Amino acid sequence: MAIIFIGNEFKYRKFLQNYILNKHKADRIYFFDNVDFEIENIIEGFDEVLVVANEKSYSTMAKILATLTDDTLMVRNDILMPSNTLLYEKNSFLISYKEKTINLIKVADFIPNILLSQKRWTLHVFNYDKETVELFLKPVFESFGIKWSAFTNEGGWVEVCVSKLNNNILKQLKGFVPNIVVAENIFEFLKNKLEQRFQKITFAESCTGGLVASYLTKVPGSSEVFDGSVVSYANKIKNEWLGVDERVLERFGAVSEECVEQMLLGALELSDSDYAVAISGIAGPSGGSKTKPIGTVFVGVSDKNGSFVVERLQLKGDREQVQYQATLNAVRIVLNFAKLL
Repeated sequence: MAIIFIGNEFKYRKFLQNYILNKHKADRIYFFDNVDFEIENIIEGFDEVLVVANEKSYSTMAKILATLTDDTLMVRNDILMPSNTLLYEKNSFLISYKEKTINLIKVADFIPNILLSQKRWTLHVFNYDKETVELFLKPVFESFGIKWSAFTNEGGWVEVCVSKLNNNILKQLKGFVPNIVVAENIFEFLKNKLEQRFQKITFAESCTGGLVASYLTKVPGSSEVFDGSVVSYANKIKNEWLGVDERVLERFGAVSEECVEQMLLGALELSDSDYAVAISGIAGPSGGSKTKPIGTVFVGVSDKNGSFVVERLQLKGDREQVQYQATLNAVRIVLNFAKLL
C-alpha cells in the first residue's frame, strides 16, 4: 500500500501522519506540495493507494483520477468524484483502476473515513438501467443505513457497491429487483452456475483474442466447466477450424451476424459443450467503415439444441477498452440466454 500526501502542511502534521499510519500500514509514503506529479507512475507498484489531499488540491486530484480512469466528474452529496466511484462518504471516495484501489480523502477541518480495505459487497443487477435500480433500491438502503454507490459497467448491467449485506437485506432488495447477483467476480459466478448444472461452455473469439477464455480460466476450478476454445483471428482459421462458409465471409464479412452464427455452430461441434459464445468485431484503431465503424462487435451465444442469439454492439474507447467491453457483454448475454440469473 502507498500513501500520498498532497500539501506542504502534511510534512509537519505528525499527529495526522501517525493517525493514518496506525490504521493502515504503508509500504511507501510520498509527500508533494501540489498535484504536479505523475500518480500513474506511483500506483503502478501497489494494489492500494491512499491519497491524502488538502482543501486546495482535492478538486484537482479528483479531476486527475477521473481522467486516469476515462471517467467524468459528478457531485454527490456536495462531494466531487468520478461517476464510477465504488464507495463514498463525506470527503472520501474509492475508485478502481487496473485492478487497483485508490482512495482519495480531503483533510480540512476533520479526518474523513478511510475506505480502503473496508468490507463491502458488490451486487450485479441485470435487465434494469441505473436510474431504475437507484429508484427501487434507495429506500431499502436508507432504511438499513447502508452506504452505497451504483454505476453501469462496461458490460451494460448495473453494479452496486454496498457497505452492509445480509440475507434479510438481500431478500428485500430482490423484492424490488429480482435479478440481483452477489459476486466479487462475475466470471466466478458464471463458473459456479454452470458447475451446479453439470454444464460446459466454449468460446470462439476473434477480436477479443482469447480474452473471455483468459478471464474464465483465472477462476480456480474452471476446468469443471471449460475444456477449451478457438481464437479464430484470420478468415482462413474461421473457415478451416470452425467451418464458417467462405461465401458467408465474402458476402457478409467476418464482422457480421451470419459469421458469428456459424462460429457458434463450429465451436459446439468441436467441443460438444452445452453452450458456445462467439465474438467478432472491429477493435481498432483501424479497419472501420461507414456501415461497420470501429467498435462494431457481434456477440452470440448458442446451446447444443440449436437455439441462439446474436447482438450487435457499438462500443466506444480504444482497442483495449473495446475488447474488454465485448468480453463483459459476452458474460451478460450468456447469463441471460442460459437463464443463469
